[in-house]
Amino acid sequence: REAEAFKEQGNAYYAKKDYNEAFNYYTKAIDTCPNNASYYGNRAATLMMLGRFREALEDAQQSVRLDDSFVRGHLREGKCHLSLGNAMAASRCFQRVLELDHKNTQAQQELKNATTVLEYEKIAEVDFEKRDFRKV
Repeated sequence: REAEAFKEQGNAYYAKKDYNEAFNYYTKAIDTCPNNASYYGNRAATLMMLGRFREALEDAQQSVRLDDSFVRGHLREGKCHLSLGNAMAASRCFQRVLELDHKNTQAQQELKNATTVLEYEKIAEVDFEKRDFRKV
């Protein structure tokens, strides 16, 4: 299939760290076959490498809308949320991964990271309310 060929070309460029070309080929794969979760997941990974986290988040979310059992889609969605400062949403994504694959070490570590961020946010909020701005 044509879409699979585009994906393979995207994978080759991704492996060479040519993320702009990888993005172009993953987009062609999506245009050819818009209901494939992994194409959106691959493009999300590419966008993340380009630092375009909002767009990556949209693609990751589309990938899990198409296939809720797509573990890498949930992982990427969580990483995007964390990069964009939404630790609570990130935690939910990593918890979903662990529901699908309870031994997923990447999700376990990312969930710890998100939980740590949430704890720091809570501490900062308390210190802000106490008007202790040295700690905020």
